[in-house]
Amino acid sequence: MLDAAEVVEATSHPVGGVCPFGLPAPLPVYCDVSLRDFDEVVPAAGATNAAVRLSPQRMVDLAGAEWIDACQG
Repeated sequence: MLDAAEVVEATSHPVGGVCPFGLPAPLPVYCDVSLRDFDEVVPAAGATNAAVRLSPQRMVDLAGAEWIDACQG
């Protein structure tokens, strides 16, 4: 796990508000399969005025993310 300073350095977003968009360099992005239970998700990067509403699959497509089972059930 990265510490808070490393997260900001790698993503330009503070811990608790890391968004899969606007990253300074390409990073692997993973989305848990449980997100598929929702019609829409709101990756807001910690700010409600920066939020977008989109389907989980659209977020995966735009972020180049990979579906994983991080919760394992």
